[in-house]
Amino acid sequence: MRSIPSVLVIDDNFASLKALTSLMTALGAEKVCEAESAEDALQLVGKERFDLIVSDYRLEGMNGVEFLEKVRAQGNQTPILLLSGAPDKAGVIRATQQTKADFFTKPFKIVDLTDAMDRLLAA
Repeated sequence: MRSIPSVLVIDDNFASLKALTSLMTALGAEKVCEAESAEDALQLVGKERFDLIVSDYRLEGMNGVEFLEKVRAQGNQTPILLLSGAPDKAGVIRATQQTKADFFTKPFKIVDLTDAMDRLLAA
């Protein structure tokens, strides 16, 4: 697992947000920022540089794929990993058609997640 200086975690479920934040810290992220909505995350992405973004797919308001598309439309190529407990096929296809993006179904194995993160960070 490569070093990750800065990660943005997005989830509208407080418990999941904290769990993902703890996981990113345990995996060696030097700095982890949190957002409880895609809209808040877009503001953060406009102000700060992140090495990786980890987002839940099902967010209130804008979903993870819509967030991903807005980030890419701004010219931002930060690797984005979307997570979902109940993904829809169209969302998975839209996400994986984007550059530097991957989609994971919850629950996941940590080793699979870290492998995906390594692939995204190396791309």
